[in-house]
Amino acid sequence: MILRNLSILFYLFFVCPAFSQPLQSPVRHVVVIGVDGMSPDGIRKAATPVMDQMMKEGAFTLQARSVTPSSSSSNWASMIMGADVEQHGIHSNDYERDNFILPPVVHGKDAIFPTIFGILHDQKPNAKIAAIYQWRGFGRLFEKSAVNYDTCTANESETARIAAAYILKEKPTFCFIHLDHVDHAGHESGHGSPAYYTSVAKADSLIGQILAAVKAAGIADETLVVVSADHGGIGLGHGGLTLAEMEIPFILWGKGVKKGVPIPTPVYQYDNAATLAFAFGIQQPYAWIGRAVQCAFEGYAVPANNYPVITYVEKPDFKPSAFQNRRAGGLFFGPTTLNILNPAGSGELRFTLDGTFPTINAELFKKEVVLGQNTVARCGVFRDGQLVSEIADAYYRFLPKGALPQVAYRCYYGSELKNLPNVRDLKVEASGKCYELTSDGLKLPRSEDVVVVFECDLNIEAAGKYTFFTRSDDGSTLYIDGKKVVDNDGDHGVTEKAGKIDLTSGTHEIRVEWFNGGGGGWLDTYYQGPGVPKQLIPAGVLKG
Repeated sequence: MILRNLSILFYLFFVCPAFSQPLQSPVRHVVVIGVDGMSPDGIRKAATPVMDQMMKEGAFTLQARSVTPSSSSSNWASMIMGADVEQHGIHSNDYERDNFILPPVVHGKDAIFPTIFGILHDQKPNAKIAAIYQWRGFGRLFEKSAVNYDTCTANESETARIAAAYILKEKPTFCFIHLDHVDHAGHESGHGSPAYYTSVAKADSLIGQILAAVKAAGIADETLVVVSADHGGIGLGHGGLTLAEMEIPFILWGKGVKKGVPIPTPVYQYDNAATLAFAFGIQQPYAWIGRAVQCAFEGYAVPANNYPVITYVEKPDFKPSAFQNRRAGGLFFGPTTLNILNPAGSGELRFTLDGTFPTINAELFKKEVVLGQNTVARCGVFRDGQLVSEIADAYYRFLPKGALPQVAYRCYYGSELKNLPNVRDLKVEASGKCYELTSDGLKLPRSEDVVVVFECDLNIEAAGKYTFFTRSDDGSTLYIDGKKVVDNDGDHGVTEKAGKIDLTSGTHEIRVEWFNGGGGGWLDTYYQGPGVPKQLIPAGVLKG
C-alpha cells in the first residue's frame, strides 16, 4: 500500500500536468511575442540576428508542432488555452463566441475555455496584464475581464511601438504581443518567397525593439520572453498537415532559462500556456492538456523516458519542381525525363513510379528516367536504412501533341463569399476550356470573390469503388453524375477532403465548383480506384 501511494504521489507531482511543480524561482514578468505565420524555414533563411542571439542565450526548438487545423484561430487559442481543438472547441477562423459548432469542455471567465490570461488574473489578482495584437480576431480568444490593457493595432510597426512603450512605462506582469504581417506576406507572395523572408526579417527587428524596451525598463533579469508562432505555410496558404505548415518555432529567453540549449523534448502548441503557468508559479487548470517544457529551465533535467525529436531533412526535389501550391511534375505533350535532386546533400534517394510509399527496398535513384505515360512518382531521403525526410510526390500527365482542352469552365462573381453560392443566381462573367480540373493557369477576370464551375466527362476503365478528392482554398465541391461526392466548402486555407462512390466502367459526368473569397486561391482534384493510385485527375481521362 505504501509503495502504491508513493507511486500515486509521484504521478500527481511529476507527471500529471495539472499537478506539475512550479519553477523553483518564479519569474515576475513574462512577454510573449507571437508572429503569425512565421515558420522555422523563415528563421533559418531570413536575416534574424535578434532571434539567433536569443537562441544562443536561451533554449529553443524549431520543431514545435501546431494543432490541426494549422489555421490561426485554432492555434492562437491552443497557445493561450493549454488545450487542443477538441477541448476548447475553436475549430476554425469562422468561430465566434455566439457562433460555434463544438462547445468547450469547460468554461472559465467570460464563458470561454480558461486561458493563461484568466488563470493568472484569478491567482494573482494584482497582476498587470496586457494584450496588444495586430489581428483583430485574437481579441475574441481571451477573457477581456482579466486584462488591464487591451488594444488592437493598425500594423506591425505600431504594434511593436505600442508594446515597447507600454513595457517601458508599466512593467507588466504579462504582456502578449501579436504580429500579423508575416502571415500577410505568406498569403500575398507565398511562403518561402523573397517577400516572405523580408517580412520575417522585419519581425526580427521588431522583436529586437521589444527586447530593448524590456532591458530599458530594468526588468530583464526578472523577465521570461517567449517567441513563437501559430503555424507555418506552404504556397499561398496553410491549414494542412505538411511539416511546412505544422512546424513552428518556440524560443525561450531570460529568467531561469538554460543558455544555448536546443530543447530535446517534443513541444506542442498547447505546451506554451502550461510553460507560462509553470514560470509564474501558478496552478494550471485540470482541463488543460499542455505540459510545461520544464527541461528548458535551470535545475530541470530532460525526462528519463523522453524519445528524442526526429530531425527531418529537406525532402527530395522533383523536376519540374513544386511551386507554391502546384505539385511537382506537370502536363506534357510527349515524353519527358524524371529527375530528382537531393537538397539535403547527403543520404540516398529511394523512389517509386506506381504511387506506392518508398521504403529502403525501393529503387535507388541514380540517373534520369524517361517517362511517357501517366506516372505518380514518390521519393524519400534515406540514411542508415531509415527514412529521414518527408515523402516528395510528383504527378506526370501526358497528352498527344496538338490535343485540345476538354474541360469547360464558367466564371461568376460574388460578394464577400464565405461559401459556394447558387450560381443559378449569378451572371456568367467569363468562360472557356482548360485541360484539367484545377485553378492552375486559369485566366480569370479577377482573383477574389470569384466562383468557377468546371464540367466535362470522366472516362472510367475499371468498375469499382473510387475515391475523389478536392484540395482547395477556399471551398469546393465535386459531383459525379449529379451526386455530390466531395464537400469541401467553406472559407479556409488549402484543405483536402474526400468522398467515395461506386462507378461502372465507361463515361460519367464530373462537375467541380470552386470559389475564392479573398487572398490566394487554389484548386486541384484527385482520384483513386481499382488499379489507379491516388493522383491528379489526368487530362487524358477527361472528355468534352
